[in-house]
Amino acid sequence: MRSKWLVLLILACCAVAWPAEDKFKLKDSAELERTTPVTVDVDYTGTLPPAPNPYLTESSWKVFWSSEPGSPIHVSDVVKIESDVTSQKIRLHITGNAPLAGASWTVLFNTTGPPYLIPQVIPVAFKNQSSATEAQQPAPANPSAIQGNQAATSAGPAVNVPLKKSCDNKMQKDKPAFCPVNAKETPDISVTASFLAAGGTKPIYALSLKGTLQGTSHPLGFHPGVSTDIEINQNVKPPVNSTAFDPDSIVAGLAFTHFKAILYKDPLQDGQKYKDHMFLGVNFKLGLPNGEFSKSDPSSNIVFNPAARFVLNSWQPKSLPSLFATLYPFLALELGENLSKPASIQKVPVNLSHYNAITRGVLGTDAVLATATPDGKGNMVNSFSLTGTYRVRLPAFDEPEVRTIHQVTTVDLSTKARHWVEADINYAPWSFKYLTVTAKYQYGELPPLFKLVDHSFTLGLTLQASQTSKTK
Repeated sequence: MRSKWLVLLILACCAVAWPAEDKFKLKDSAELERTTPVTVDVDYTGTLPPAPNPYLTESSWKVFWSSEPGSPIHVSDVVKIESDVTSQKIRLHITGNAPLAGASWTVLFNTTGPPYLIPQVIPVAFKNQSSATEAQQPAPANPSAIQGNQAATSAGPAVNVPLKKSCDNKMQKDKPAFCPVNAKETPDISVTASFLAAGGTKPIYALSLKGTLQGTSHPLGFHPGVSTDIEINQNVKPPVNSTAFDPDSIVAGLAFTHFKAILYKDPLQDGQKYKDHMFLGVNFKLGLPNGEFSKSDPSSNIVFNPAARFVLNSWQPKSLPSLFATLYPFLALELGENLSKPASIQKVPVNLSHYNAITRGVLGTDAVLATATPDGKGNMVNSFSLTGTYRVRLPAFDEPEVRTIHQVTTVDLSTKARHWVEADINYAPWSFKYLTVTAKYQYGELPPLFKLVDHSFTLGLTLQASQTSKTK
């Protein structure tokens, strides 16, 4: 009898100690992504059971949609299922008859698979049905639900209700052009400004503008856009008699980008519940063409720039999910022609008559170490980040190299490697996450004249944002 009570006590203790959040449950929320193919992300809580299970079986899911109130109901088959244990999402891939833009839609799950009863009306943008009985019934109307562009009413079919543009909206079309930089992303555009005022010198202004903006069309799979990298007064040091906005380096031009995923491994395909997924992609960019300019010593180049930036999966420790790090290896080829040959650079006579063709190999990497915090609206936004950029240009033909050290300027023509290092620390202490306090370090040479930026330190403000319409 004593052993019986002991067994019951042990079982009771185990029941108390077992974490309730480990119990798997589908959530009443999902998001439709208009990628290629179209995907639906279904949220869940707890621990996803090891494969095989009905949640990872294509025949257990169906997506129904209608283009407008009173129109026929369409059915979309799920052809592939992926899962992400980190973000707790089940991703359903849809091909062929996918929901159109602005359509009302619902996704149904049935533990026993077919048959499914097609709903008579789609009253809300998403209504999750987690049992076989519910999955075979028409989705009930929900007067208070408003998702996407659809509002349900109990008196009749759905009507269109325009949403205010907000970064909190789920659908891309309901968001503004730019939003704060979310976790695991890098800014698509950033402007950093600093100001130095001290005794014995005139004020010194420094400005850096970087960005790549994509268009929505995609001829031959490449998204057109513009790319720019402008560095102004990065090497000006006190004391000076006056400063003006004279660019040290301007690189700008048309850009055509294309993203290609080349490796994805399902986190559950080996039956390991907590195995991280591995992801590798390549972001191809064609500069057609790029211009390189310098104003203080007039010089300009025209450059064709095919480049590849490799996107690796972020490292994120399970014990500290707000911390993540990402590495982006980079390689490119720069081919072009010199357009101007100044007779002097910073009052030093030069002979650039043989400076014509430009051929450079470019290697490097971008790195990000950051912490993300919730913004109170369900989004994870970067609050502190340390970013680093390294580029080395390897000229095949002689190019200028300008160095000014201790107020002495020298100009050489050589194929010596040109290095560039930049490190930025960004901190957003306020709720306006577009603006950060920035500490910046720079060293190296920038085209077109490869003037030396000699250990430059600046403290300023950075305005940064992420483009919502870019390809993800």
